[in-house]
Amino acid sequence: MKIINTRKVNCKDCYRCVRTCPVKAIGITNGHAQVMDDRCILCGKCVIECPQHAKKIVTHIPRIEEAINQGKRVVLSIGSSFWGLFPNYTQSQIISALKKMGFSHVEEVAIGAEAVSLAYRELMKNDPQKTVISSNCPVVVNTIKKYYPSLVEYLAPIVSPMMAHGSLIKQKYGQDTFTVFAGSCLAKFDEDTEHHYIDAVLTFVQLRQWLNQTYKGVLPEPTEEYIPPVIGNARFFPLAGGILKSFMDFDILDSEIITVDGIENCHEVFRSLKKGEIAPRFVEAFSCRGGCIGGPFGGSGIPIPVRRMRAIKFGNSLDAKRTIEVPEGLDLHLDHQPTPLQSLIPSEEEIQKVLHKTGKFTKADEKNCGSCGYSTCREKAVAVLRGLAEIDMCLPYMRSKAESFANLIVENSVDGILVVDNLMTIQEVNPAFKQMFGLEKIIEKGMSLTEFVSCVDYVQVATFGNKVVQKRIDYPDYGLITDQMIVPLPEHGLVLIVISNVTEEQRRTEAMKKMKDETIEKANEIINRQMKVAQEIAGLLGETTAETKSALLEMMYVLKGGEEK
Repeated sequence: MKIINTRKVNCKDCYRCVRTCPVKAIGITNGHAQVMDDRCILCGKCVIECPQHAKKIVTHIPRIEEAINQGKRVVLSIGSSFWGLFPNYTQSQIISALKKMGFSHVEEVAIGAEAVSLAYRELMKNDPQKTVISSNCPVVVNTIKKYYPSLVEYLAPIVSPMMAHGSLIKQKYGQDTFTVFAGSCLAKFDEDTEHHYIDAVLTFVQLRQWLNQTYKGVLPEPTEEYIPPVIGNARFFPLAGGILKSFMDFDILDSEIITVDGIENCHEVFRSLKKGEIAPRFVEAFSCRGGCIGGPFGGSGIPIPVRRMRAIKFGNSLDAKRTIEVPEGLDLHLDHQPTPLQSLIPSEEEIQKVLHKTGKFTKADEKNCGSCGYSTCREKAVAVLRGLAEIDMCLPYMRSKAESFANLIVENSVDGILVVDNLMTIQEVNPAFKQMFGLEKIIEKGMSLTEFVSCVDYVQVATFGNKVVQKRIDYPDYGLITDQMIVPLPEHGLVLIVISNVTEEQRRTEAMKKMKDETIEKANEIINRQMKVAQEIAGLLGETTAETKSALLEMMYVLKGGEEK
């Protein structure tokens, strides 16, 4: 199961995850980001930094609820940094509330950390010359295994406190116990899949949400008082410097010891180790600033120094301290195996071809602005060749390309295009407008448009912000008839004007109308003449017919009378 998933619909081409990823384990396809599991160290930065909340992490809560509902013994191992992240509740309140939710027991992972600190003490005593890098932070372990495989031999062959405590819980309560770990680290989900001492993992964010959902933000009064177990300095394990404090006395200025927190700082130390520039006796390394208390999923807005102070105060509040005895048969050994990346190493010619595609032909063209998420243009070109990035991720190139297209359209448009500010000062003017008004050698940017044409309509649009489309405006002084679109750009304090010259079209329309009117008038005249002729002919025909009829009747009468005689 993937630990980090990206919802593409929410991914908005901002490349912030690429920028914040310390190992560039983000692939971009069709503008959408995707975590590359083989490269990811599970530091969680991409999840926290995503402004669109497009990245979501896996949840084991359904798995835990199922175990509780099945009646299993479910034991929670809670990270020691917890006490610095939940200041609104007492330890007794939190643990009592968790038990009411179904956890049969709640224990501090510091119990496992104490066992681990004893293992570190033995390791340092048995091999005092070899450099040792602490292996309690899974992100550090992932980083070394993938990106500094030659340093794997320096990783302490010891399990993390979480795994140690998981093993102790199963010894104490039975191997069928369902063990759950809660902490601020995302990489613990990966440890879970590797070693199986822990059956499920919760982040403190998820645990806080679960508590709030169950108790509506108000935890019940505790039914019993929590009595912290008496252990050594292992409660300081989640703090920078805490691992060293748990098993040895050290001076922060000791050249044999390096304590480093923050993944970028860790990389710097690992690079120096790899080059042989340093050879310390022990390196305490945390990927998160301040240690585990600065983990990305602590779910607290409390500043790291305050968290640290509270965690130290809790650790120091327990006066009676003793070192626990590691149960017989508890195996804390873990061999770390390198998993180096098999990355394509492109040639200089291939890199140059990619650079040329984004308009970078010289060193001066390489802006190295970082907008794509990569530190340099060359680094981004290599990522393109490895299939992790796209050409179009280069913001200066895309801006230049867009501006070039826009300028090409504006410069070659047959319509006049103007951009003026609210004071009617010309910000942009294209050749078509100059030619349309015969102002090629007169009008320029920075001049007032009111010197040349009436700006009444433009001022109204600038003032009231109403878009005007297809408005007919005449300019008798220029012999022009135009159709105009006037668009307000209030966010920039500008007005865009697009002017179409319809003078010839209007003249043709008027000529056509005149011809139609003349044709209709001529047709009416012809019709009237025809009607007059027809009427005259009809009159003549009527008279002739009447005379003929009269003569014929008279003739018939005569003939008829002659017969009677």
